[in-house]
Amino acid sequence: MSTFSRQFGHLAAILLLSTAVTIAEAQYDLRATLFAQTDDALKSANEARANILAPKSYSEAARAYGSAEDKLRRGRSIESIKSDLDDAAKALRIAVDATRLANVTLTSAIQARDDAEAANAVTFATDKWRQAEEKFASAAMRLEAGNVKSARTRAKDAEEFYRAAELTAIKSNYLDEARRLIAKAKDDRVDRVAPKTLAKAEALLAEAESALTENRYDTDQPRSTARQAKYEVKHAMHLASILEPVRDRDVSLEDFALAAETPVLSIAGSLDLVAALDEGYEKPTDTIIDRINALQKDAYELSERRNQIFELEEEIARLEKDLGVQSDRLAAQELQRRKFRQIENMFGSAEAQVFTHGQNVLIRPIGLVFPSGSAQIESEYFSLLRKMQDAIRMFPNSLVVVEGHTDSFGGDDSNLTLSQERAEAVRAYLLATLRDLSPEDVGAVGFGESRPVANNETVEGRAKNRRIDVVIRPR
Repeated sequence: MSTFSRQFGHLAAILLLSTAVTIAEAQYDLRATLFAQTDDALKSANEARANILAPKSYSEAARAYGSAEDKLRRGRSIESIKSDLDDAAKALRIAVDATRLANVTLTSAIQARDDAEAANAVTFATDKWRQAEEKFASAAMRLEAGNVKSARTRAKDAEEFYRAAELTAIKSNYLDEARRLIAKAKDDRVDRVAPKTLAKAEALLAEAESALTENRYDTDQPRSTARQAKYEVKHAMHLASILEPVRDRDVSLEDFALAAETPVLSIAGSLDLVAALDEGYEKPTDTIIDRINALQKDAYELSERRNQIFELEEEIARLEKDLGVQSDRLAAQELQRRKFRQIENMFGSAEAQVFTHGQNVLIRPIGLVFPSGSAQIESEYFSLLRKMQDAIRMFPNSLVVVEGHTDSFGGDDSNLTLSQERAEAVRAYLLATLRDLSPEDVGAVGFGESRPVANNETVEGRAKNRRIDVVIRPR
């Protein structure tokens, strides 16, 4: 082959590759443009778990979406692709609406499913999980079809399968594994350097086994205890791995202590803080926690601002039609923002957290603590509740809802009752001391353990979930 032929062949190959890349890039840009709105709808549907709670509509959307992708690959007409995408978006909107009804109608079954999934029932109780999923899918489809009674019957069956799967998974995933690890730790003589941690693991395992035997229908506490047992024995094994060298004098005590400081320094550095450890861990730990709390609050506020921006953008689109009303609304929103800042400044960081929920204001008095199992308000918290009264007065003629919440430990029914009683106690106090509040304008509702704001698997998370929320809804 001549030099010219080889060069021509190389040139042709480069041109073909360049053309293919250009076509691929153009197709990618076209897809991004055509699919943007439907992808947003799909994201919303997935966040609402529509594939589980509204399987019929979600499947219809998936078929239309897949058809649109297939037509794009085959170079079919834009109109045909758009038609499929419109069908998909419509089905996704219907699916999201259906999830709202499912969350209300199938609440117990959904909670049971979440608990079973948390226990990894899909791995450790495969058959029971499959049966539960079939029953739940049937219930969800019946609900989509408008047959509420039949949906509830099937959801009840699904709940029983989910609870059975959860129990099996807890025993297999946590109890059996904890037993195996404890036996291994004893064989490895972990008790020589970490006897307290290993003993704690054994005690937690016994507690979890006892709790499951006594009440198989309340699996929240035994699941958490079993998980903690598994954690503690692994913790003991880890301690043994780092303490054995110290015990054998392969590592000095000073080197060990300096190595233990490294994670604190690393975390502080990532938060743009300087951790001074010359007086121990307490001060830098408190500083890190304060920064994390501030970041969490900023993230929440940012989310709310994004929602407000979206709402304002929709209003601006209607500005030409109703300019006077729009101006009034913006002024009202600015006034509410100023009031919100005033309320926020009323409370110390250990007294209450203040959030916005759209146009509503939510006050979470984290400093208000009830005695265990009681709905009695202690006199030491009256000053905090008086500040809450001052906040409510800033929104005259508003509706006020007192919400009670618990952690997941204890029975569902008893938690629901306790949360209701605590909410009613706060409502009664507000009505007794705020003469300008009408009883019709103040409600109390207990949600029990159904609306956690933190992880129920930690002591700190459960403390956050045992709370009262006061929602102010301006008219």
